[in-house]
Amino acid sequence: MAEAVKELWPEVKVGIGPAIEDGFYYDFDKKEPFSDEDLVRIEEKMRQVIQKNEPFTREELSKRRPWHYSRSARNLTR
Repeated sequence: MAEAVKELWPEVKVGIGPAIEDGFYYDFDKKEPFSDEDLVRIEEKMRQVIQKNEPFTREELSKRRPWHYSRSARNLTR
């Protein structure tokens, strides 16, 4: 979902919320709230992202490195 949102609105900042049993929450820092039409666009973009069939990779990083990596690479919020 975050990839889809970032492709549609590159200026949006993404915050990763708390982990839950089935994943985690995202927070999006966007000037205007998402509209119903935006949600349709996000869903369509998510389908395109899934169809790319890109592999998921896991990297283990030091406690300090993930913060710097994620802030610079993903434009994340605190």
